[in-house]
Amino acid sequence: MRAGTGTFLQTESKRGFDWTATGVMSEHRRETAEGRVINNDPRLMEQSHRLRYQVYCVERGFLNAGDYPEQLERDEFDRYSVHVGVIDRELIATARLIKVSMCGLPLFRHCQIFPQETELYRETNHIVEVSRLCISRRLRQRGPGRAAVAATLYRALYQASKRAGVTHWLVATEHSLQRLVTGFGFPFRPVGPLTDYFGPVAPFVMDLHEFDQVILSRTRPALSSFLDGLEPEFSPLTQAQLC
Repeated sequence: MRAGTGTFLQTESKRGFDWTATGVMSEHRRETAEGRVINNDPRLMEQSHRLRYQVYCVERGFLNAGDYPEQLERDEFDRYSVHVGVIDRELIATARLIKVSMCGLPLFRHCQIFPQETELYRETNHIVEVSRLCISRRLRQRGPGRAAVAATLYRALYQASKRAGVTHWLVATEHSLQRLVTGFGFPFRPVGPLTDYFGPVAPFVMDLHEFDQVILSRTRPALSSFLDGLEPEFSPLTQAQLC
């Protein structure tokens, strides 16, 4: 969880802006902005790679722009990822869920995991790394609706995860941003020390079952929209139903 949304979320928090609030989106954007998997749409995939280049190479300087002469940021993990986007006539935000493969996960190349940590290695868990979260600079400058687009992006990631049988999200992010995201209702916890991975970050994990219970508890009403459009067979069960 790096770059494109980090500065945005921190800035909006300082302004007292609730990115999960549905009221921040205009009626037009609420009707037209759609978050979904884009793997099978070559046009949207190209827009995703171009947005990643803009954020990671041009705006933040995390990657060398000269390594991407076509101005499309790609890597070896893309072929093993579920790519999502928020579309409003064109792609305005993107992210990916990297599945474990022969390449491993990029986070493990840069971050250490606490020796006592076991949850990441249980055979019954299906872990993905959330990566390359980006929001269009054009949208960030526009003002109204940008917080709702971030919420739509996270909802698309959540629903794609549920449909794929994912049990845990793994991310590398700043402690300050992670406290902010946790405050929005995402139950991340640290699983390793601070390291330098596109800046000072630490690895965090979130059990999607725990997040399911946050959504179902309705203690965070704005998160109820994460279930909108999710098929019944993928909808989370309450603790009572699980028992």
